[in-house]
Amino acid sequence: IVIIFSLVIIFYLYSQIQILNKLYQINKADINMSGWCINGTPTEVLYYGNNCPSCDQVYSAFMNTTSLFGLWQGNRFYSGYFCAYSINLTAYNLNQSSIFAPPGAINLFETLSDQRIPLLVFNGEYYKIGGFSNSTEADTEILKYICLTLNNRASQCQ
Repeated sequence: IVIIFSLVIIFYLYSQIQILNKLYQINKADINMSGWCINGTPTEVLYYGNNCPSCDQVYSAFMNTTSLFGLWQGNRFYSGYFCAYSINLTAYNLNQSSIFAPPGAINLFETLSDQRIPLLVFNGEYYKIGGFSNSTEADTEILKYICLTLNNRASQCQ
């Protein structure tokens, strides 16, 4: 009985670890984000909130990395390569009028996130829930997936 009980616990713990690993890795997706950007330009989105240490790390990396390609003005990004949005869900939920979210942005968050933040979405092709192990990994991974959505056609991707 002790052996069977131990095996059940081991199996349960293993399955929980596998679920968490799948949740916090970069996942492949096939989500239509057309209409979020003009001329079918790729769209990169960060959902984050206040009082969230992993959100702070990902927000900083997202802002720094996307800034290699263009300029931020508020929570909107301007670039010839892609569109980007940083959506503070805490402020959005408080109905602050300064928070812009494209049509369908909140539905996309609810579809992918299981209400977990931060959430990165790379042009509907890839998404990631949660933070990174360190800021270097965050910068590197965000740049990698932005470049994948651009088919590595930007000089920043070389």
